[in-house]
Amino acid sequence: MLAGNNRTLLKALIVMTLLPILAFTACARSSQSPKEIEEAVALVNGQPITKEALEKEMLRMQFMAEMRFQSGTVSIDEFLKQSGRDWSKMTPEEKRYYLRAKRQSEMTGEKNEAFNRLVREEVLYQEAVKEGYKVSIDEARQRYQEIETFSQESLKEALKEEKAKEEIERLQEVDNKFQEWMGFTSPEALTEYRVQRLMRTMPISRLREKFKADWGNKHPEIRGDEFRYMVENRWEDYTNELLRQADIRIKDKDLEIIYD
Repeated sequence: MLAGNNRTLLKALIVMTLLPILAFTACARSSQSPKEIEEAVALVNGQPITKEALEKEMLRMQFMAEMRFQSGTVSIDEFLKQSGRDWSKMTPEEKRYYLRAKRQSEMTGEKNEAFNRLVREEVLYQEAVKEGYKVSIDEARQRYQEIETFSQESLKEALKEEKAKEEIERLQEVDNKFQEWMGFTSPEALTEYRVQRLMRTMPISRLREKFKADWGNKHPEIRGDEFRYMVENRWEDYTNELLRQADIRIKDKDLEIIYD
């Protein structure tokens, strides 16, 4: 068995290793050429969702689905069963929370699934920038270096345990597979992509944290699991409202917006 401290370090390492993979969606934003705009599958308030971005997101989601299958990840239904949760006794907020988690965990990278992820990210990113949360390339590089340094320090500690070595080797293998699956030609290319991704995910994360803090301040009587269910559901409502307010022009007839 892992000692308590090393188990904590290993858990942190796993999170930091998988976080960049889980965060990947579209290609990083850059100046779009007239051709890219013309060939976009959709425009979100004038910003294109490119065919390349959609294909990348489909690949990413397919990879994650494959990893879930290979690792035998416990389904939401099985998790609820093992934790002794009785569906009939859940509140509507709790049911909604777990139904959404179930849908997300069962996604396989189908075209419209990937499209909806990209559109949601785009409206949230645009809103985050409006709120002043835009992140520079230098700030993103610094954050990536902090994550990398923490991961390396955790790695050194965790490698002292034989069980941890096996898990770390597995995670490194997953990282290598992801690089190959997504078509990155070198570790440096993957690193640069992750830095570019942080420029988008960091603003959204800050917007989300501000939303949660504000909602919590308005509802001090709600805490614990109930708070988690409700604030996540309200965040989903907020995202859906941004989608409804956005000028979304879909150019691919196979695609449509799905609201929670």
